[in-house]
Order: sequence, then structure tokens, then C-alpha cells
Amino acid sequence: MNVYDKAHELARALSASKEYRDYKAAKEKIYQDEANKRMLKDFKKRQFQLQAAFLSGKQPNEEELDKFRKLSELIQHSPAISNFLQAEYRLNTLISDIYKILSEAVDMDLDFMQEDEKEGDKEK
Repeated sequence: MNVYDKAHELARALSASKEYRDYKAAKEKIYQDEANKRMLKDFKKRQFQLQAAFLSGKQPNEEELDKFRKLSELIQHSPAISNFLQAEYRLNTLISDIYKILSEAVDMDLDFMQEDEKEGDKEK
């Protein structure tokens, strides 16, 4: 069995999946409307900047947080963008699940991805 052949088979299955088809259709719809496209790109850019700030231990200023909140509210009122973000989330969940399955098959340590156990569970 060639592992690369199986990887290509998995890639074909992913590209034929409902999650990917929904994502692709939602993305195409967004990119047909320049205003939606700009709004989505701005949202993702601001989201990335805020996440980077939090991960580096910095607290974003209130003005940046407020801009992100307002943009998030606008996006909630756009069915096309909301649909795209939901489709993107479902596709990311699928890919994350596949990564977990593969990493378990080769006994990779992914404990850092699991939620911390409750104190009571540790004692058992």
C-alpha cells in the first residue's frame, strides 16, 4: 500500500464531500459581490490581528475590539457571509477530525489539543 496514493484518494474524497462543495459554493457567492468580498476579507484580517495579539500576550486596544464587534454585527446580517463562515467552520471541523484520526493512527501526542481534565477526574 502506498501512503501517498491513499493521501490522494483522501484528497479526492474531501473535494467531493458535501462540506467542501458547500464551502466552495458559499465562497463563490461571496466573491461575486465586491462589497461582501471586502467585508469578509476585512473581518478575517481583523480576526487574525486580534488572535495574534492575544497569543502574543498583548491586549488589543478598545478601539480595535469595537471595530471588530461592529463588523461582526454587520456580518451577522449578511446571509451570504454568515452562510460562508458556517460552511468554512464545517469544513475546518472535518479536516481537524481527519487530522486527529491520522495522528492517533501513528500515536502522535496531541494532548495539548484536548481540554484539561477536571481535578476530580485526575484523581480517579
